Amino acid sequence: MKKQHRLTALCLGAVLAMTGCASGSSGKAPAYKWSNVAIGGGGYVTGMIYSKAEENLVYARTDIGGAYRWVESEGRWVAITDHLGADNWNLIGIESMAADPVEANRVYALCGTYMGSKGAILASEDYGETWTQVDMPFDCGANNQGRGTGERMMVNPKKNNVIYTGTRNAGLWKSEDYGKTWNEVTSFPNKGNYTQESTSIGIMWVEFDPVTNDVYAGVADKDGNCVYKSSDDGATWEALPANLPGMYPLHADFTTDGTLYLCYANSAGPNSQETNNQGAVCKYKDGTFTDITPDLDDGRYGAFSGVSADAKDPGTVVVSTLYYWSDPGDNLYRTTDGGETWTGLFDTKTGEKSYVMDVAQADWLTWGREEAKTGWWITDCEINPFNSDEVMYGTGATIFCTQNMTALGSGTPVTISFAAYGLEETAVFQMESPHYKAGEPQLYSIMGDLTGFSHLDVTVGPDDAHFMGSSSGGNPTDLDCAYENAGRAVYAIQDRMHPLWMTTDGGSTWTEPQNVPEKVEGGKLSMNADGTVFLWTPAKTGNSNIYKYAVDNGKWYYAEGLGYGAVIAADRVNPDVFYAAYNGLFYISTDRGNTFTSTGQMISDNCTIHTVVGKEGNVWLSSGSMLMYSEDSGQSFTMIKDIDFRAIGFGAPEKDGGYPAVYAMGSAGEQGEGIYRSTDKGATWTRINDEQHLFGNLTDWITGDSNVFGRVYFATNGRGIVMGDIAE
Repeated sequence: MKKQHRLTALCLGAVLAMTGCASGSSGKAPAYKWSNVAIGGGGYVTGMIYSKAEENLVYARTDIGGAYRWVESEGRWVAITDHLGADNWNLIGIESMAADPVEANRVYALCGTYMGSKGAILASEDYGETWTQVDMPFDCGANNQGRGTGERMMVNPKKNNVIYTGTRNAGLWKSEDYGKTWNEVTSFPNKGNYTQESTSIGIMWVEFDPVTNDVYAGVADKDGNCVYKSSDDGATWEALPANLPGMYPLHADFTTDGTLYLCYANSAGPNSQETNNQGAVCKYKDGTFTDITPDLDDGRYGAFSGVSADAKDPGTVVVSTLYYWSDPGDNLYRTTDGGETWTGLFDTKTGEKSYVMDVAQADWLTWGREEAKTGWWITDCEINPFNSDEVMYGTGATIFCTQNMTALGSGTPVTISFAAYGLEETAVFQMESPHYKAGEPQLYSIMGDLTGFSHLDVTVGPDDAHFMGSSSGGNPTDLDCAYENAGRAVYAIQDRMHPLWMTTDGGSTWTEPQNVPEKVEGGKLSMNADGTVFLWTPAKTGNSNIYKYAVDNGKWYYAEGLGYGAVIAADRVNPDVFYAAYNGLFYISTDRGNTFTSTGQMISDNCTIHTVVGKEGNVWLSSGSMLMYSEDSGQSFTMIKDIDFRAIGFGAPEKDGGYPAVYAMGSAGEQGEGIYRSTDKGATWTRINDEQHLFGNLTDWITGDSNVFGRVYFATNGRGIVMGDIAE
């Protein structure tokens, strides 16, 4: 997933019949509380870190969505890196985290989404509420291959002022002052020589022996020289005997008696680059590696990644498989006798399974199946050091957690529950919030990987019936809905054979329009206010057709009067009216999109049209640093100056019958870059977020809730759909 770049500011052309007004600040900003539209993950959770110093304290890291802390009293995750904004967008990917095993309040994060840009280390003394940032001279790759390996950062449990961090291509680094300053450990002998998709994997993990306090590091070395030990605080290093050349110990963990367990695979994950995936599980004790790989005579091939030792029993260890996309997903194996025997969650050869999935809080995770998969890309699994029944693991879509892992093998099924409430990691493209009644969608959304959702309640994870990805899969390009008939919506997708999907029942079912006139990928859409018709501009195929589809009779027509490249939007109140910008002029249709005629108003060729919820004839045009609006269906426009907005949207008015609230993403005068709201038709703007709530890598889309005053939604590339409400 790549950064969504800002749109280039575009100058408006000559504008006729136009008056002007300058924007300003409206005084003290209202207090806002920030959360997310509930989905339930939606992206790759690469690691979880249990505190050994404080019960119920857990951290999670993601590849593009920042870091989170579990809040037991609320039963949810809270984001702890939202202070990172556009200037530091690359740091929102978290390569590794370390929880201090002595002082529970201390936590560290190794940040950097992509190789090619320098990373940074964050240090916190208050559980991640505030951070000190130290810029580092090396790259990180939280969203590159190998991002699911073990924790590259680790705190010395005997000297907790000392922290080590491994890197992908710059060796091993060390801090002796709680992360304030860092130096390379020049004595460390091996930076690793294995690359995957041209990306260095490097040092994959650091661990401390709880008995001797020796420090160990795992390196991706093609010759099998992968594990190194230091008994003198990193002054010198000893290479352990080479074992399993061509495989890499992706994760490692110590038992309380000083036995080191390691999981191997023949690539660094999470994507397999091998046609024959292989792996192993080994333990190291008293100078000897012992192969203890679970018996895979269950109809599967083998590669392993996650490993976790039970803090309450040195004989109990859990490991995870890797690379299984087919049902039922990756497996977890558990041993209680040091690897002599293993019990899996399931056996695909016999069909026997020893678990049940509970995804009631995010039912979409069933993905059209009778039961959700155990998950894929399970690169990390962790046993709660205070509760042996709880094994948490991250997947390519969410976090799951066992409720009774000690029951495995007893005949009582292990319950695996959804465990990602509050953690949201989707890359969002667009949202629409129509006027809704009880039981109707409050919001529609489209996004990468998952396609999108109709959200019946923005505070509750969607069910599978309202998950667009269950009907289609791919990369959606546009979305619209009927603002006065909330059950109707349509989206376009990059699928040449199935480019359009629509619903007339609020997203319970999605069907394809009949006889789609062109087999092209995606395009742009606009649905009228009552959802009886929509206009479709297909992805360019060399012609200039704009099509109209009559939803209720299933017939296609040509929209006349516009050429290819026209920007079209429906009036949000009057179902007969559409607007368009084409060839420097503003157009209107009053016959449901059959024909368009110019109003004579000259506008920018590159503007975006925004129509206003609840206000017939109200049209706003944006083009970078210029914004203007019309209250007479485009017969005249008023310009708003001194702003630089990349996206605007509308929500419920402050008072019944008043002008809808206007929300914007960008900058307004001295208030700087941020999220803005206007309650006076753009005369003044108030920034509603602050420097602690920048939300990483924003996507240029924002809208208000059509029913709830003050509620705003905006899109991010990795932090899901952020939702703001006025604080009580």
